[in-house]
Amino acid sequence: RDVTGVQTCALPISTAAGAHMSRTSAVINSAILVFREGLETILVLAAVTASFLGGNRVYRRPVAAGGAVGLVATVATWFIAIWFIGQLGGNGLTLQAATGLPAIIVLLIVMNWFFHRVYWTGWIAHHHKRRRSLLASQSDVAKRRLLLGLGLLGFTSIYREGFEIVIFLQNLRLTFGSSVVLEGVVLGCLFTGAVGVLTFALHQRLPYRRLLIIT
Repeated sequence: RDVTGVQTCALPISTAAGAHMSRTSAVINSAILVFREGLETILVLAAVTASFLGGNRVYRRPVAAGGAVGLVATVATWFIAIWFIGQLGGNGLTLQAATGLPAIIVLLIVMNWFFHRVYWTGWIAHHHKRRRSLLASQSDVAKRRLLLGLGLLGFTSIYREGFEIVIFLQNLRLTFGSSVVLEGVVLGCLFTGAVGVLTFALHQRLPYRRLLIIT
């Protein structure tokens, strides 16, 4: 307790660990992370929906609806992650381990896929295979399954990246606070949205696999 009688606590170890990084750097790091993952999401969705032309254009709606649910689920995961970390107590090293280790595991998996040149090719091929199998069905039950399947396609395309963003941002949040991280998130989303508009405008002409490897 301080001289006023108000109970105080020491700064967490994670704050000291991130003291070398300025507030501006934290915002930029958050924005870059969101922008990078957002680019991957846009390119996957653009590649999957590129063939939805003419009469099939209507099939873009369930994909978009699933994507919207994925965004909501990502926001919910953010608050769940904060709650879960809060249950671990105030030990700085424990909190860093709880957020850092899962992030490292995700990063290693992504790097493994990337360097074997299987990750993006397989990820898009998997989505194309799902799309073709859904479109091949003609019955009423199959059509309902088609709409649900396309919705899940949009959901998984976005939530997979959203989950990574939530995990990777937790260390920055613990060090600098939610407001700083959310500034970067807003910037990243703005840039992602701008690129998304450009991407879907060009749609048919983009070399998706090459762009995904570059990202």
